[in-house]
Amino acid sequence: MSLKTLRLAAALALTAATAQAETKHIAIASFGEHPALNQVAEGFKDRMGALGHAEGTAVTYSFSHANFDRTLIPQVLAKVEAEKPALVLAITTGLNQAAVRGITDKTIPIVFASVVDPVVAGIVPDWQHGSATSTGASMMPDFDATLAFLKQVIPGIQAVGTLFNPGEDNDATNMELLTEAGKKAGIRIVGVPVEASADLPQRMQSLAGQVDAVFLIQSNVVQTAVPIVAQVAQRIRMPLFNSVFNPALQDQLAGFHAISYRKNGEHAADIADRILKGAKPADIAPYVPVAGDFDSYVSVKGMEAVGLPIPDALKDSPWLLK
Repeated sequence: MSLKTLRLAAALALTAATAQAETKHIAIASFGEHPALNQVAEGFKDRMGALGHAEGTAVTYSFSHANFDRTLIPQVLAKVEAEKPALVLAITTGLNQAAVRGITDKTIPIVFASVVDPVVAGIVPDWQHGSATSTGASMMPDFDATLAFLKQVIPGIQAVGTLFNPGEDNDATNMELLTEAGKKAGIRIVGVPVEASADLPQRMQSLAGQVDAVFLIQSNVVQTAVPIVAQVAQRIRMPLFNSVFNPALQDQLAGFHAISYRKNGEHAADIADRILKGAKPADIAPYVPVAGDFDSYVSVKGMEAVGLPIPDALKDSPWLLK
């Protein structure tokens, strides 16, 4: 082999080794597998690719989840930390709260997603800054817009019910904001506490005769069992709306005023990109959703199932799902 050939081979080997060394590993950790939460991860990875972080060359990914079991979260986080990732994408509030405490290597940045209020949850100090290790994309709802939407779909609406887990910080924030929006809109908000998904049918049943519609907030205990809630809603002839869009349920629900989980993942990727390029989490303010992050839908079949017509003003609306 000639000297020239040897030098070329050495250069290629060095280039390959350098490329391999520069490949960054990102650990994605979620509370569980759910279509909406999976959209966060998918949106994140697609946006990262668009930003130049090609999967398999610039970055690699792992995915771990706790199967919606809080007792498994420490195990998930121990696995994630053992991977020594360049960055962690942590999905849902409870998992992020545990990650802030449980990931002991404080050189690993944590980008949160699917978190309503990271300030109340203690993940970041305020809305202008991240913490030393964490920042991300929030899913702060716009309940003023939600109730305005419900007024158009159900003219004359006076009371809206919802189900919430009093033990979840996300749920507490949602209830506070929804109640405040209800006061401004002249709509009474009736919240029914639910600690376990097994209680959902009975608690949903309890709203019969009390409200004109039910709107489901971004609650883990509720969102994992929406089909069950929908069955009860149809039985009691109650229009049911959700804060998470799921096309598989569009015939069972009356409609959706939903934040895009995919876009939430994309916004988290924008923040991850900045961190991987050297920015400090503390210098990056958490992302707050804007109008374009929400989608409105009304289901013709879902409304018919509970005996309600589509208002004339909406019969040509792009919101309609037929």
